[in-house]
Amino acid sequence: MSVEEPRGRAGRTTAESPVLAGGGWWRPGRSLTARLVWLLLPLALIPISVYWLLADRETARSEKEIVTLLLEEATQHERTLLKSAADARAQELEARAERIRQILAEAAAVAAGALSAPPSGDAPGEPLQTFPGGFLGSRGGRPSSIIVMPAFTASPAALRSVASSRAVEGPFLALLAGESGVVSLFVTTTTGVLRAFPAGDVPRFVREAGLPADFHAPTRHATPLLSPGTRPDAVAWSSLYTDLYRGEGMLTTAVCLVRGRDGHLLGEVGADWAIERLFESREEGPASDHVEILLPPAGETPFVQPAGGLSNNELATVAGLAGRGGEGEFEVPDETETRLVALRRLRGLPWVYARLASLASARAQVDAETRGVFGADRRTRNRLRLLYIGVVMLFAGAAVIVVARAMAPVRRAARFADAIAAGQEAPDLGPMQRHDEVGRLVSALRALEGRVRRRISTMERAHQLSGTASVMTSPEETQARLTRLVADGIGASKCWLALWEPETRSLALTPPGFGVAETALRGRRLGLSDRSLAVASYQTGETYVLNDALGEPRLSLLFLDELGVTSNVAFAPLRTDAGTLGVLCAADKPGGFGPDDRAVLESFADQAALLLRNARLYEELQRSYERLRDAQRKRDQFLQNVNHELRTPLTAILGWSEILAEDRPDPETSATAMAQIRRSAQFLLVLISDLLDLSRYEEGKARLEVVETDLAAVVDEAVEPVSVMAEGKGILLAVDAPKPGTAVVRLDPVRMRQIIWNLLHNAVKFTPRGGRIDVSARVSAEGVDFVVKDNGAGIDPKDLPHVFDRYRQGDANSERTSRGMGIGLSLVKAFVELHGGSVTAESQLGRGTTFRVHVPKLEASAPPASV
Repeated sequence: MSVEEPRGRAGRTTAESPVLAGGGWWRPGRSLTARLVWLLLPLALIPISVYWLLADRETARSEKEIVTLLLEEATQHERTLLKSAADARAQELEARAERIRQILAEAAAVAAGALSAPPSGDAPGEPLQTFPGGFLGSRGGRPSSIIVMPAFTASPAALRSVASSRAVEGPFLALLAGESGVVSLFVTTTTGVLRAFPAGDVPRFVREAGLPADFHAPTRHATPLLSPGTRPDAVAWSSLYTDLYRGEGMLTTAVCLVRGRDGHLLGEVGADWAIERLFESREEGPASDHVEILLPPAGETPFVQPAGGLSNNELATVAGLAGRGGEGEFEVPDETETRLVALRRLRGLPWVYARLASLASARAQVDAETRGVFGADRRTRNRLRLLYIGVVMLFAGAAVIVVARAMAPVRRAARFADAIAAGQEAPDLGPMQRHDEVGRLVSALRALEGRVRRRISTMERAHQLSGTASVMTSPEETQARLTRLVADGIGASKCWLALWEPETRSLALTPPGFGVAETALRGRRLGLSDRSLAVASYQTGETYVLNDALGEPRLSLLFLDELGVTSNVAFAPLRTDAGTLGVLCAADKPGGFGPDDRAVLESFADQAALLLRNARLYEELQRSYERLRDAQRKRDQFLQNVNHELRTPLTAILGWSEILAEDRPDPETSATAMAQIRRSAQFLLVLISDLLDLSRYEEGKARLEVVETDLAAVVDEAVEPVSVMAEGKGILLAVDAPKPGTAVVRLDPVRMRQIIWNLLHNAVKFTPRGGRIDVSARVSAEGVDFVVKDNGAGIDPKDLPHVFDRYRQGDANSERTSRGMGIGLSLVKAFVELHGGSVTAESQLGRGTTFRVHVPKLEASAPPASV
């Protein structure tokens, strides 16, 4: 006895290699010669490459450290320069602001005396003219300009202020003399008079400044000075704005109040500071590329000099530093460069001064200084690299020649192997009487040629199996052809299938087979607990080959005798992506199974598994097609029922409605019409309600509201609407139910009324005149039982199994006598099953029908049922 141990299929590979026509030996993917060359080249390249990499890395590190040190020194120098320039500019701004406060204090004293004293009667009058908008103003020819607001032109106090304010001309002009930064002084009275020094273009100012008609002192700039506790000499600073009076660029206005001797408010004086002049005088030298900013309080536009010197992101970053109370020097990284920022809070001014310097120039200077130092060293290293590359190329050429000559026999052996793989005629290898590795390789290739030829023949048979069995339809026909082709392909005398049955959890020997009688296969099964190689092959997915089957203890001799196995047997699993379908069995091959037969059998098993699965899928497709056709028939039947059931009541409603609207019938006819319309509408409402209930049930949204319910009340409420129908047909309706209050059960009263009503309604439809319907309800320990029995037409035995199917009626045709859409009894079954109960039907043609409903007892703690 010889048993081959099972081996998996992981070792099986397929190779596709085109025949080498004497060339391509330089390609690493196809030539060992090329791979050897590429192996020798790295041996020479790697050491020097590692040295180069380490040397370059160390050199780069040293250069980086030097550059970093020089950059730090340049940055520190730039920071010192920025700090000095920022301190100087901040001191200049504070000094100018202090000088403006002094000028305002003197101007306020002069204005207080002039506005408090009565105007001199000897002074000549000042001619005024009217400007657009109702403003009065100077005609020109005076050292100052006067503007009277429209709201005050008729006020005598305003005219007095015009005359009184002339007294400040001389002192104000004296204060302006020699003050390059202060471009104008003005006084504004509480009577709406504004006098500005020196004189300017009043019409343009009135037109472009947008003064309100009631403009007067104190203005919005001086309003904070009116708060309690403010010092008399307090100064308010306006935000930065464009000069519309004299065209001096960006201005800021300093304002202080003017009060009389008794402290009452007379007006305000202001000085316009052309702050842009201060920043236009740019420094020469290293600080010439600095950017200066005045940051006003939040909500106001900052002043940047030079204009456009900062991006919006940089400006927002500087404003954020100032808003957090920052003061000092900072580094602000941007998208392209890093800037140094110096922040100074200005004493006596409402702004924060910022000065920015770019480090790009410092970095460019450092790069220029180091480029010449490092350039010579880099050029020397590059020349050494070129020299080494030339030496390596010479070495590579010599290596290619030597290796190509040494590998010539291997290339001839490779061409021989490629011919075998491609199924072509193998070239002559020549004598090649060698005793080294190449000689042994040639001997192995010659032996392999014979085996490959045999394998190709086997694969052709497998292809024939696939091509022949792929047109099979039924599993039996596929299995018969399959076993015959497998037996022919492997050379066995017998072949059969053992397929897995999930129902019995066993391998069933499935006829027909090849060379085995159907009686020997039919009805035989191998359980998972049986000690059988067929079961072991199914469970492990391995292939078993036995050339001495009669001596194998894991095979039953009786089993082999009944199948007619006399010498050898093999088992291969039928594996698919969806799982293992069973086992392919072959036996009694003349001469036994050889070393290559395992792979052949596994290949046939793969093909067989695929074909069996396709046959099963085809059979399932046929069943699905039949179910689809049945569903289409039911759909057509349902649509026919809906058409009939909806058309009849709608026709009645429309017909009687037209009679009522056009014919003006008598009261008796009108009452009949209204009754018919009401009955038809109620019938439509019942149909729609049943459809909605069935839809909710099919979607899983139907719920039970289980409560304590009097069984007698449920029965009475269900019987009452049907009793009128029964009485109209002369049908005796007998009810046998518990007395009120004697049987209280837990159920859904609404659904239970629908169950009883549908059963009774169905009984009335199919019970002829003079018939009888019995209704009974009983309560027991197990639950509640209902019985509805009639002596009507009964149900055909062929229709009785489908009586609860949806949309099905026994007389489903266009000429049927009963009304309905075939969903009443299906709703009965659905609602009974929601209660956890059951419903059955018993009937004989001509002897009536009996429906029995059982609803189990529902515990008080049970939650409402739902689907």
